[in-house]
Amino acid sequence: MVVKSRFVIIPMPVLQFSMKVRPANAGRLYIYLYSMSLAAGRKITPWVSFRELADYFQVKYGTIELAAKALMQINAIVPIARKNRKGYGQKYQVNVPKYVNGEFIFIAPDESNIFDDLIVDENSKTLVSVIKRLKSRKEKLYKDQLKLFHEDV
Repeated sequence: MVVKSRFVIIPMPVLQFSMKVRPANAGRLYIYLYSMSLAAGRKITPWVSFRELADYFQVKYGTIELAAKALMQINAIVPIARKNRKGYGQKYQVNVPKYVNGEFIFIAPDESNIFDDLIVDENSKTLVSVIKRLKSRKEKLYKDQLKLFHEDV
């Protein structure tokens, strides 16, 4: 159940909420569900099993259950579908945090402007420059690798 992406963009409000929320495992669970859904370009998570999450986070089943209940109470995650068969679990919609009057409220991702900063227009080339820098570093790493089977003999 590990996320296959190598690079996940986490907006600042999501990061701030996940570091502040208690119990601390709720923040970890929120980031994990966020990376499985919104960061991967999906509206909802794939099937999520509390037992698999407990194994992944190396905590007890009850800890994951309490963290999920805490997130549901504040509307951070909303259960969409549930299957009780072994290995399925539930699907969730992950809502986006917004800091209003000293507390976090959660709104649907479609109603949020949290992702607007990631849109690159002609005036702001920040995201493009970051991606180019990452690509150039990756290319430099490949060039600097030790050539084990060098054929210049």
